[in-house]
Amino acid sequence: MLTTTEKVLFVVCAVGALAYAYPAWRNIHLVISRAPGERPPVQTRWQRLFAAARAWLTLAPTWKARPVSSFFHALIAWGFVFYFLVNAGDVIQGFFPITFLGEGWVGKLYRFVADLLTAGVLVGMLYFLARRFLLNAPVLGYHPNVKLVDAVRNGAIRRDSLIVGLFILLHVGFRLLGESFHVAHQGGDWGQPVAHLLSQAWAGWGDGALTAGRHLGWWGALGLILLFIPYFPYTKHFHLIMSGVNFLSKPERASLGAIEPENFEDESKEEFGVAKIEELPWTHLIDAYACIMCNRCQDVCPAYVTGKELSPSALEINKRYYLNEHLDELAAGQDSAFNLIDFAISESAVWACTACGACIDICPVGNEPMFDILYLRRRQVLTENQFPRELQTAYRGMERNGNPWNQSARERLAWAEGLDVPTIEENPEPELLWWVGCAPAYDPRARQVAQAFAKVLGATGVDYAVLGEMESCTGDAARRSGNENLFY
Repeated sequence: MLTTTEKVLFVVCAVGALAYAYPAWRNIHLVISRAPGERPPVQTRWQRLFAAARAWLTLAPTWKARPVSSFFHALIAWGFVFYFLVNAGDVIQGFFPITFLGEGWVGKLYRFVADLLTAGVLVGMLYFLARRFLLNAPVLGYHPNVKLVDAVRNGAIRRDSLIVGLFILLHVGFRLLGESFHVAHQGGDWGQPVAHLLSQAWAGWGDGALTAGRHLGWWGALGLILLFIPYFPYTKHFHLIMSGVNFLSKPERASLGAIEPENFEDESKEEFGVAKIEELPWTHLIDAYACIMCNRCQDVCPAYVTGKELSPSALEINKRYYLNEHLDELAAGQDSAFNLIDFAISESAVWACTACGACIDICPVGNEPMFDILYLRRRQVLTENQFPRELQTAYRGMERNGNPWNQSARERLAWAEGLDVPTIEENPEPELLWWVGCAPAYDPRARQVAQAFAKVLGATGVDYAVLGEMESCTGDAARRSGNENLFY
């Protein structure tokens, strides 16, 4: 229990920390609130709350890759989730003479879980610090040709990671130290095995020294939180909260890559797509704050692994550092002085994206960087009329002949010569209507797939038909490349 002086001092420090942190939290809320995009109804959010909480607590998306790192990350994440309760409990016990956390089976279970998770956080944090600063893990870096904001290129991620890592080590370490002094004062407690073992170091110390040690641990753990609160929203550690918000607020999509349509009937709308960061949907600003900077998305990005300038991770990180640097102006309603292509992603990288959705599928916090790129493409094509010259042939082909190869519709069934593939005219009521698609109809390599599948259907006696010359491009190639108007 704290002395009266300590209680007063803690309250003063807590009020000061919250007052100092409030502007940043308020500005982040203002920036996100200012961004466009529909807000899901409250009842819908409640319906999704369970699914979001499950993803946040189980870390389900994290286990898709890097099992070793995922395990150590789970030790830290679960430990810190439980530490919301631990820190609140420590404050309450410091101010009031409560006993329910210290006695009975509830208290014993609480102390045992806190002790084990404390050890887990320390082990996990040491692993990640060693991985980044001693082993310099290549997966945490970027190709030299990837666009990065100056802060990131000058080592801001390493600096921030070190600050966060040391905070976690010291915060949890001080808490363990304080508990070990308390256990030593009690004469031992195998219900807290880690704290009990550490308490052996204080054997023979007097009551006054052990009490002072416990107070030191309490102030070290909770005092660090007060120091960290104003810095917290600017750090990668912010993902602890914002990842849960991300899971809860993401729009429900019919499929992983389903993108919101443009409203061409709105005559007041003169520009389409996105150019500046404040024009992104609000959920995509949350992406930047939720990003854990793990680079798993770039590991699976086909453009990045083939050496191109695109890194989905760098896009989110650049957004985050730009928001940090310009938070006050954006919160005040000022427009960005720079477009996203000026600082977040290069124009070459925008067109390098294959729109495969791998970055969305792998992200442990639910980020969707692919959609940022598709919004940028819409601006480039529909408003700026700037796109790679090679796309002109594809667009012309879709307009004139219903396929990106700009080949005649009469060639649509050329791939099926000699295979006795029935058309819808020949078999008007088939059990299966096979939509072949443009690539199997015109691309030499894809044709082999269609031919093989036709043989399978014929050998198994399936009652099917194809549209043949009636078939036309879905327009997906136009939509993915930003030409939403042509898609329609």
